[in-house]
Amino acid sequence: MIRENVLKTLTGILIIVVMMAVLSFWFEHEMTMMTNWVVDRIGFAGLCLILLVTDTFVTPFLPDILLVVIAKSSLAERWLYYVFILGVVSVVAGILGWSIGRWLGRFHFIQRLYGKIGKEQRGFVNKYGFWAVVIGATTPLPYSVTCWTAGAMGLHWTKVLAASVLFRIPRIIVYYILIESTGHMFV
Repeated sequence: MIRENVLKTLTGILIIVVMMAVLSFWFEHEMTMMTNWVVDRIGFAGLCLILLVTDTFVTPFLPDILLVVIAKSSLAERWLYYVFILGVVSVVAGILGWSIGRWLGRFHFIQRLYGKIGKEQRGFVNKYGFWAVVIGATTPLPYSVTCWTAGAMGLHWTKVLAASVLFRIPRIIVYYILIESTGHMFV
């Protein structure tokens, strides 16, 4: 399972880099106009709220899009500050997701659901705990699902917090650097 997740991570990173390079090459001006429009309308606080929701709840929205907004907008001038704050917001969202999972895990039907659907995942989380959260925090796989599952399966919150702080924040910074650098690939 670890090898499979590493392969998914590398594939996801490659797809993001290629997609951003192509978009930056063909639509640099349009992307800059659009991202500045978004920042002007909702501000950085709005971006943080979007990330809080998408990393707390299971949504189809990829939070890495917010890194594109920072990279292609006026926020890029102080990117480390903004990206670090997004990392902290993501960690807070993970703990909120863990809390939701912990609360839901008390219901019998949820316990049965995890028993039926997530037998392999349950064994993985129970066996690896901290490292299971690290995989969810670093891969393009939904971080919220990892945190909900960790909560529902009773993984201690300190393991979720430690894995998130040590790996989620650096992951967001590294992804930002990759996304930002793709704009310069063909110039």
